Amino acid sequence: MRTIVAAALIGALLAPAALAAPSANALFDPPLATQKRALPAAKGAPKATLTCNYYPHFMVKQIDEGEVDAAQLSIVAGDAAHKPACQRANLPGEKVIDAKDWSGYFKGAKGDYALFDSEDGVNGALGFGVFAAADGKKLFEDSAVGGLQGVALDGATLTLRYKRSFSADCSVPHDGAGCWSKIAAATGVEAAAPPDCAVGYLKAKTELAKGRCEAQGKSDAACLAAAVKEIEAQRWDEAPSVVVYDAQTVLQSGQATVKPLGGERACRPSD
Repeated sequence: MRTIVAAALIGALLAPAALAAPSANALFDPPLATQKRALPAAKGAPKATLTCNYYPHFMVKQIDEGEVDAAQLSIVAGDAAHKPACQRANLPGEKVIDAKDWSGYFKGAKGDYALFDSEDGVNGALGFGVFAAADGKKLFEDSAVGGLQGVALDGATLTLRYKRSFSADCSVPHDGAGCWSKIAAATGVEAAAPPDCAVGYLKAKTELAKGRCEAQGKSDAACLAAAVKEIEAQRWDEAPSVVVYDAQTVLQSGQATVKPLGGERACRPSD
């Protein structure tokens, strides 16, 4: 089931609305300097690239060996007078991000916060993590469809706006109102205004059926009908629901508060 739904969501991930987020350059602080150079590749790695981005109070180091995610992500304290060296070997006091806390790539910095993207998408969204540059501690993580839409800093308070992707452990089409009540309670969205999950599941099912027929070099109605019937036989409606809605997260004193905003909500099956 997970493979089936993942294929169905490829079209949804490329929807224009999901690609409308501002560029990272417009959202984050520009680095004071960036150094990037090739490194001798580690054994078995196709390549190795070292990138260092410098900010007023810290440097973010990324070592990319051409795999799915960065081989190392680090935060190093420093300023213009004590600029950390950009080197592969770890420096004294270098905060290496534990792979158990995060894996992926450097996204950008805002004030004394460093943000990282996941290496791959899940349920039509890409995960992101927020770390404190001072000690390398992870403060918050979530999933956004189409990237962050707003990043603002007021003193030490960071505010993020994005289309949040919430993955439930139940299926609204299969489990009914009880499932939606659980989602509403967990997210804070208005319980009386559920999205039309039936439409979202139907769209994903139709896209998957079309993809199967196209893979066979067919586009006729008979192929589509047969593919839909085959998908339905695989208990399609039991796939857990994913709800997407506009959200705002405020990070203050190391604590995150997430709240839903107004706007259209969508529902679809999970990967």
